Amino acid sequence: MGVKLAHALGAHVVLFTTSPGKEADARRLGTDEVVISKDAEQMGRHAESFDLIVDTVAAQHDINAYLGLLKRDCTLVQVGAPEKPLDVNVFSVIWRRRNFAGSLIGGIAETQEMLDFCGKHGITADIEMIPIDQIETAYSRMLKSDVKYRFVIDMASLPKAA
Repeated sequence: MGVKLAHALGAHVVLFTTSPGKEADARRLGTDEVVISKDAEQMGRHAESFDLIVDTVAAQHDINAYLGLLKRDCTLVQVGAPEKPLDVNVFSVIWRRRNFAGSLIGGIAETQEMLDFCGKHGITADIEMIPIDQIETAYSRMLKSDVKYRFVIDMASLPKAA
């Protein structure tokens, strides 16, 4: 959703991924560039070039590699919540007056504004619809990180109440 929203807002969108196999989906969603974050050369080409980075990663990762991509006085907003705290090298922040911020979710007014924006621009979430009897399989797939998008249960598959 972040790629779709940023694209609709007119941003130049760069998607960072550890998986080259995600490039086609990233392009379909509206990204302008895909950077393989494990590739030091690709990362290096973007050093000190970003105004804003929205980090959605909920796993352990080197946050300093991304802080180094920010221009002076610019911001990385962490919205993913890794299980353990991220190790921030203070010099990644203070030498270039970079900001490391966090956010969870907006209130009702912000959520409504986002929904209105999505409606106006035809932005929808990519989902995988499943019948209720597949919920255990979906849960197992989630634990194995074998999920591309959000699972949504088809309510028509629920048994009728007697």
